[in-house]
Amino acid sequence: MADTTHRWEEVLAQVRSNNQRLVGNRLLRPDGEGGSLFDMRPVWRAMAYRDAAGASEPMARALAFSRVLASDSLYIYSGDRLLGSHMGWFFDQPPDPFTGEEMARLTEESNRRGRRTFWAGWDHTLADYPALLEKGIGGLIQDARDSRLRRIAERDRKGEETLDGMITALEGFSAYIRRWGDRAVSAGLREEAAVAYRVAWAPPSTFREAVQLVALTHLAFESEHRAHMALGRVDQYLRPFYEKDRMAGRLTREEALEWICRLWIKLAENQGVQNICIGGLTPDGRDGTNELSYLCLEATGLVHSPHTNLSARFHDGTPDRFYHACFDLIRTGIGFPAVFNDHVLIPGLIEIGIPDAVARDYCMVGCIETMLAGRQQAWSDGRFNMPYYLERAIHALREKTNPSYEGLIQDFLERMKQGLDEYTARYHAHLREYPPDRFPDPFLSALTRDCIARGRDINDGGAQFNRFHGIAVMGLATTADSLAALKKLVFEEKRVPLVVLLDALQRNFEGEEPLRRLLESGAPKYGNDVPYVDEIAAFLVDWVSREILSREIEGGGRFVAAMAANVSNIPAGKEVGATPDGRQAGTPLSDAASPYFGRDEKGPTAFLNSVSRPDYHRVLTGSVINMKFEPELFGGAEGCRIFTTLLKAFVAKRIPELQFNFTGNRALREAQTNPDRYRNLIVRVSGFSEYFVNLSPEVQNDVIRRRAHAGL
Repeated sequence: MADTTHRWEEVLAQVRSNNQRLVGNRLLRPDGEGGSLFDMRPVWRAMAYRDAAGASEPMARALAFSRVLASDSLYIYSGDRLLGSHMGWFFDQPPDPFTGEEMARLTEESNRRGRRTFWAGWDHTLADYPALLEKGIGGLIQDARDSRLRRIAERDRKGEETLDGMITALEGFSAYIRRWGDRAVSAGLREEAAVAYRVAWAPPSTFREAVQLVALTHLAFESEHRAHMALGRVDQYLRPFYEKDRMAGRLTREEALEWICRLWIKLAENQGVQNICIGGLTPDGRDGTNELSYLCLEATGLVHSPHTNLSARFHDGTPDRFYHACFDLIRTGIGFPAVFNDHVLIPGLIEIGIPDAVARDYCMVGCIETMLAGRQQAWSDGRFNMPYYLERAIHALREKTNPSYEGLIQDFLERMKQGLDEYTARYHAHLREYPPDRFPDPFLSALTRDCIARGRDINDGGAQFNRFHGIAVMGLATTADSLAALKKLVFEEKRVPLVVLLDALQRNFEGEEPLRRLLESGAPKYGNDVPYVDEIAAFLVDWVSREILSREIEGGGRFVAAMAANVSNIPAGKEVGATPDGRQAGTPLSDAASPYFGRDEKGPTAFLNSVSRPDYHRVLTGSVINMKFEPELFGGAEGCRIFTTLLKAFVAKRIPELQFNFTGNRALREAQTNPDRYRNLIVRVSGFSEYFVNLSPEVQNDVIRRRAHAGL
């Protein structure tokens, strides 16, 4: 790959410069003065809707999608060899012949037309990249035309209209890629143009062509304002192209690494949480780790962006080399990859009826959400505040004649059932506001398995499998620690009279600091390998995962549990008063499925033993378990050996997920004081990484509060 004048590092520098100028919906000019950032996408969309008056809804939306792509001004960075950038949608000034007022009217008109929401199945998903790369855009169009002929024969008018929309969207996408080819010719990039012209219709035949098609598909999703889209199992579906090119002598390892870096740069420009999955079992049960897995790890370290949300799947047969390579990246402090356990997630998927081969082919979208890639409706989720219901059950003890721990648990679970009933009712009501006939999704449908063959929209029975909606249960450790304190200190040892505790909680421990300290230290805390409290956490995970999984979604699909919060443990804590674990009112809840901040005092081994006690295989969306280490703990070859042992314990103990921070608290506090010196410091926040200085002070403090283990 002759690229002696420009390298990908120069493109990355330009992307970072543009990203620093983008602040929300404002564009900061180089002189620091603020100027309006005009996003033309809704304007072009509204104009297409006007022109499509009288067309079917799938056709109207496909024409709007195509108009946005046809109007992109096609921005190319200096030195870029992988075509595609979102900068062509944004303007410092209204382009001719528009005025600012007219653009505002058109934007409002487009917004009134509406689109699906996150809860209704819009983003946090991905294309069926294996099918796209195998058939090419032209092959998918031909499949859709053939399916349309069958609909005509069956007099299925709805199927005809749905397929017309898919065909139009795919044709618009094909034309978009040809426009990129024309733009490359005008920029003197003839090799790039040839690649674009080929993949605009035919399936890619080389590694470079496959990477280019993936990049432009991801960009086309962004044209629709879809956020947090994933790439899925890149090391699996790009592997045939890599191996064929390597065998033919057309591609060196270094050239392949460069193309992956350039693809990662597109993710850095798009920003957001864009999940990439590597490793794990193949559909036929073999180890899927391959040379591309290592190249993805290497590229993630080189590009060093928080927007390449790398996830690594492990199983009993994962090779040591993969453990070591993951460690080399993790210890840079970037927070990637998060690690996932195939022996937890795959059995859970199989248990609810997903075929073995499909279950083994899962990936993640967004942060840690389990997805059947390109086979089901888009992911959605919401938060469920478990300590909120515990607090109400605790204060209801005042009204009980003979209060007991068992009675408290029964009341608590009944309140959670009622809360889940209310949650699912809200979700169903929201979903009913977005019927498929009014809100079809032609482009995503065309890239989702079985929609074309069935002649149905992705949200109208077209997808091979129905949707998952995750109910993310927050505050596991807060709840377990609180119940352990109540059980031990109030009901068993009777060291704390119930009325005294209830009064102290109501007053937020005002004047009761000795009692608060007793609650903190006098009862076992989750994260220290103490069965007394760990078994309470295990009971909670088992009960809530079964209860959520028992609920089906109207129209098809499953509610599934997660033990996660992202940063919602902070606002959720503001909804909850003081709790019996010694936590004060309004302060953050425990972080996702992790022990409460700083209470994991017995070291990493005890930590792992605790978090392995719950059975997570019915928590189908995965969970977030944060571990934090002082960077000096894992130095050199011995550090790699120790960390590999830790990760092998993670696999063997069937822990669902772990993610790591290797930045000590001293550096984090210095970054709070001197942010300009730490602009490039990336930390793992929850299911995602971010530049530390971009986080709010509350979230920064949430990361700092986690115990940084300094010994084993």
